[in-house]
Amino acid sequence: MTMTSISLPILHFNDVYRATPQRVSSSTSETIDVSQFAALMDDLRSKWPSRPDGERDGLVLFSGDVFSPSVESTITRGSHMDISLAKDLFALSPSAQRSHPISSEHGVDIILGGHDHIYFASRGISSWNDYDTSRKTFGAEHDQGDILVIKSGTDFRDLSEIIIKLVPTTPNSVRRMVISEITGRRHEVVPMYRSSENMSKLLKVLLSSVSSAMKTPVCRTTTVLDVRSSNIRLQESPSANWFSDIARHVYDDALCMKGCDGSDGVFFCAGTFRGDSVYGPGIITLGDVLEILPFQDPVIVLEVDGQTIWEAMESSLSTWPAQEGRFPSISGFRVEWDSRKAPGQRVSDIWLVTTQVNGSGAGAVQRGEEPVKNESGGKKYIIVTREYMAQGHDGYTALTKGRVLIDGECGSTLSTIVRKYLLASKFVNRMVRHKTQNKERSFLQLGTSGTIDGLHKEVGDASKNHQSNAAKLWEHAVDLAIHRARKRFHYQSHFKICETEHMSLVDDFDGANARKGRESISDDAVEAEDLPVVSPEIDGRLKDLGRPSDT
Repeated sequence: MTMTSISLPILHFNDVYRATPQRVSSSTSETIDVSQFAALMDDLRSKWPSRPDGERDGLVLFSGDVFSPSVESTITRGSHMDISLAKDLFALSPSAQRSHPISSEHGVDIILGGHDHIYFASRGISSWNDYDTSRKTFGAEHDQGDILVIKSGTDFRDLSEIIIKLVPTTPNSVRRMVISEITGRRHEVVPMYRSSENMSKLLKVLLSSVSSAMKTPVCRTTTVLDVRSSNIRLQESPSANWFSDIARHVYDDALCMKGCDGSDGVFFCAGTFRGDSVYGPGIITLGDVLEILPFQDPVIVLEVDGQTIWEAMESSLSTWPAQEGRFPSISGFRVEWDSRKAPGQRVSDIWLVTTQVNGSGAGAVQRGEEPVKNESGGKKYIIVTREYMAQGHDGYTALTKGRVLIDGECGSTLSTIVRKYLLASKFVNRMVRHKTQNKERSFLQLGTSGTIDGLHKEVGDASKNHQSNAAKLWEHAVDLAIHRARKRFHYQSHFKICETEHMSLVDDFDGANARKGRESISDDAVEAEDLPVVSPEIDGRLKDLGRPSDT
């Protein structure tokens, strides 16, 4: 059968985060939203030729991040513009193919990229309306018109309309067809554009479901979560400790891929935690978590030396007893300071807290400490912090000297991190209970099964010394979970589970039904049984020598 040339219409967009209305620019109050983007897409698709089955003949393609940044993207970024990748994979333009035929080369035809949040069409494009392909773009200095790369902006603001013309190659070629011409147009969503009625209805249902989900429990605390300024901005607090511990190992997988052995610790400030209220003991809802953690700046990772840590710590304690947001919240370090001394001279000692877990993480933990020396250019430490602080705000100018390992584009907000951890904890509880009841778990990933089996063994071993009824067994399992809560393996495994398993089984937001316009369904009795139980505590990681009673 002889192949003929074809034209393939494509609509491409990438990196979307917000479905709600967003301002077009900081200088105007006009907004756009996803319903207008959907209407634009519908209008463009309506121009495609019809197929025999009545559908339109073309492709809608997406790339990049969907509503949450990809941590892994920080590993594979290289050149932001994917120029080198396009050359390596022979995504060559029609003009470049004249001197370097690719019909017998394995590779790709075109790279439709994401993650950079910019609009870009390479110089190898035959023609492109409403975008100048000859403009200079940072990261694309090596684009000589020989490759095909397209990036279509971010956040439902841009849409690329592409027409690719393909011609058949000679018999026995590696590629059956190659691109002979590529044309396109950049479409920008504007405030006056009409809205899609169907998308508007769906968005209304989704946002209604989100509002309902805010009231659902995410964990149960055995102690008070006191985030009043008079508490967390003057001294070590259980709440700040707990949130900091959760965030410490969230990026460990990505850091290991960069040659680092995970993070050493966390450096937040007390101003991170809002609500100025007391929560618990008892049920904590998703709304409570978002009230405590309202900020949208991402959590990032820096590499710093000991001097930077000392300078940051001195600055964070310099305004005490004023209830400023700069007061520190840490994990992975132990600090002794003296509130009686003058600002800038209050830090006495800082230690890095090290832990080593035997076996799979379910066994004993060996704890050690090593001094953090106040010296420039010495040992480097990997710390998790907020982008807001890394930019020097709240007095943290010292952190601006750090080398960024995971940036804001690839990081997540603290509320997202905490929610992922709590979802994974709930999932683990559900799976352990299923194993106890011999229910089917074949859908689990191998690593998840190992984590579940280890925890189930702990419960089984503990039950030998406790009453065998289910209530007592699970009561002790909760105690075990609390005891294990700050182990490195615990947090690492839970974040991995949240990334690899389908959380819809335990998610408070019933996305599957919401996307179909249906009401969310949940089994409150089962939900309560699987809720993670937490017990934040003060452990002396931030000890004020000027207050002997401080513990």
